[in-house]
Amino acid sequence: MDRPEPGGGAVPPVRSTCRRRQRRRHGSRGKHAFGAARSIDDFLYIKAPHGIGAGLALAGRTYHGSSGIAGEIGHTRLEGATNLCRCGNRGCLEIVVSITEVRRQLAHVLPAERPADQTPPGDPPSLADLVTRPAAARVITDAGRTLGLVLADLVICLNPAAIILGGELGAAGEPLAEGVRESINRYAQPASA
Repeated sequence: MDRPEPGGGAVPPVRSTCRRRQRRRHGSRGKHAFGAARSIDDFLYIKAPHGIGAGLALAGRTYHGSSGIAGEIGHTRLEGATNLCRCGNRGCLEIVVSITEVRRQLAHVLPAERPADQTPPGDPPSLADLVTRPAAARVITDAGRTLGLVLADLVICLNPAAIILGGELGAAGEPLAEGVRESINRYAQPASA
């Protein structure tokens, strides 16, 4: 069903974008009901697969924004970044810190060896398996620092009690979290961080 646009006319639904938003919102609700945010009413759930989005939980409720697109942080522009994004702009967060970009950087810094006990060709190893290698941990920590730059602004604006990292990039664990922490501690106000 088309929805009216404020200036008139109709905007056709974008199914893939809607599904991503729904997964992020459901992830946020799931974390609140059953996961890491069980006792927290104000938090950000960052889902970082190929794009990057935030599920916002404020005062115990999922926040959608006036037109339902709150949390689309993947298209926040980063100063100095010039890569072309699928949205047509340059320097969006998701083009710099998406799982695709992180895996491209990992392929560049890691040797092409594949031990016999690893997954078959075509199935890349999980980030959790790769972070034991110093070069991989460094790439993932740098991605966390870049993500943390954007999250620091959200921390200042929203003052959440927690930030929960999810998605394929979130599965990298401590190196990603450490990078995010470093940027938030550096760029957010101490009372918020």
